[in-house]
Amino acid sequence: MDSEKNALGRVLLVSREAYLAIRDDKGVENLPALLDGLSAVLSHINDPKKPIAKLLGRLKRDIKSKNGVFYNEVKLYFAKIYPAPDYDFDKAVKHIPAFILGNDKICAKAVEGQTNRVKAMCDAMKSYPGFLFGEFEALSDKQFYDLVFGFYPKIYDDDFIGEMKGLFED
Repeated sequence: MDSEKNALGRVLLVSREAYLAIRDDKGVENLPALLDGLSAVLSHINDPKKPIAKLLGRLKRDIKSKNGVFYNEVKLYFAKIYPAPDYDFDKAVKHIPAFILGNDKICAKAVEGQTNRVKAMCDAMKSYPGFLFGEFEALSDKQFYDLVFGFYPKIYDDDFIGEMKGLFED
């Protein structure tokens, strides 16, 4: 489990950097490939046949070939000796479906050419890994959701990851 915990932590770090890069228009050449690749790896959490730790190499090659500029920003996270922050692995696993849903919705808006919505979604999602790493410990889970994801429907009269709100109930 330690290798899976470390691998998930590193994928979450790459995810945070991806959301920041997309929001700030910095080095993401193929947004759908990047987020789909992250989601594909996340979907294997706790899969004994394909653990995340064994999929990091594939993710690294995928990012390097399709988003080379972005890869240069995150290549350190793929080093085997890189220690992920300490975090509650079980809580993070519980939240993986929300990451996958968020990535899917961001990709859909990107394909539709809705750049402002993509940036707003990434602005919210960039805080999600930090939440799982305990960076928002002063907030309850519900307060975090309301603060970070609650704004989107108010601005766009559209839901983002509202169906995942139950994950944030205290």
